[in-house]
Amino acid sequence: MFKRIGVRHFKSLVDVKLPLGPFTLIVGANATGKSNIRDALRVLHGVGLGYSWAEILGGRYGAGGVLQWRPIRGGAAEASTFGSDSFTVVVIHESRRGVLSYGANVMTSDPLIGPHTYIEHAYYSRDVLFSSRLDERSALPQGLPNVRVLGVHSSGNDPSLGSDTTTLAQLGEKRGISPYVRRGCAEVAAIFSSIRFLDLHPDAMREPSPPGVTILGDRGENLSSVLQAISRDPARKEALLGWVRALTPMDVTELVFKLDHRGKVMVYLAEADGVETSAESASDGTLRFLALAAALHSPDTGKLFFFEELDNGIHPTRMHLLLQLVRQACRTQGVQVIATTHNPALLAFLDPEDREHAVLTYRPEGSKYTKLRRIMSLPGVAELLQTEDLGRLLTSGWLEDAAVFSEPDEADQPPAAPDAVVGGEGEAP
Repeated sequence: MFKRIGVRHFKSLVDVKLPLGPFTLIVGANATGKSNIRDALRVLHGVGLGYSWAEILGGRYGAGGVLQWRPIRGGAAEASTFGSDSFTVVVIHESRRGVLSYGANVMTSDPLIGPHTYIEHAYYSRDVLFSSRLDERSALPQGLPNVRVLGVHSSGNDPSLGSDTTTLAQLGEKRGISPYVRRGCAEVAAIFSSIRFLDLHPDAMREPSPPGVTILGDRGENLSSVLQAISRDPARKEALLGWVRALTPMDVTELVFKLDHRGKVMVYLAEADGVETSAESASDGTLRFLALAAALHSPDTGKLFFFEELDNGIHPTRMHLLLQLVRQACRTQGVQVIATTHNPALLAFLDPEDREHAVLTYRPEGSKYTKLRRIMSLPGVAELLQTEDLGRLLTSGWLEDAAVFSEPDEADQPPAAPDAVVGGEGEAP
């Protein structure tokens, strides 16, 4: 499980640490940095896929100019915080192997060579996989500086390692180093590549899909074929039908899958009286709930999900079912969920464990930078929740007021030197 993500000088995230639980709900007004947290996670996802920094920030195109990876909003030009020439992402992840720490400081200000690594590290419980630093005295023939790698197989420059791509990706494919390091780098890449970002659109979910596809698209593509794959497991299928019956007034007894003239699959919701409703005719909320359930309960999808506006399209009286679905997936499927919301009705249904991992994003008046606070760390909130629900504290503005008035009175922090960015207690070797 991801335990903490630290971000410095990335967009409005000048210096934030986001603690994570099995289900972490992020609450905040518009333009307070929630989407920037998503972009920071997308950077990690791109690292896991082995893309170069230019591709991660600016987009990746395949043969024929087909877009394979959407660029980070604003690209390299707007990735770094105002006045800074670099940004940093650090993540702490726990698994049976141990505690993983990965961090990368990325220079974004050089218009000639583009974004490139300045500092990068990866280690398990103080067992160093690698620790690299830009060597500006030496450059590859294409003009990209070398990286100097420690803790792998040498303590000097490696003429084959450049700074345009992560050290993680290069070492994972490099011959001549220990199998332990190569295997460790591959494991780290797999952790990051398993992050999923679902931004569900009804039009995409209504489209028929090819049989045999088992991974839901980020917009909800392939919903029918993913549901068909899940339905091959009787227990998963019955659980899915139970969720649909609880969510809607429909008495759904079966999921029926039919092929169209192109050989593509369309799912139909069959009720006890024989009426069948296709995905093409189902309501937006029903489709969205089906897609969420399919993503969270499919064995072939990710391990960390990020949902923007988790409750979008769900009726307020069904919010508790949505939370039950997420909690059950976290508990039984081993997934982790990060979600954003503006909806006070969703907050009202959070149980005590959910509240412990709920986070407020805010920007004090006159500030350019995002700040994060665990909601339950706000002074007096525990006492108030004995008589008030969390949704009312959000709509009244109490949460933001409590966050602003309980923090030290200090000016926005200036950008720190890159050396000070990758590091800190428990974050670097």
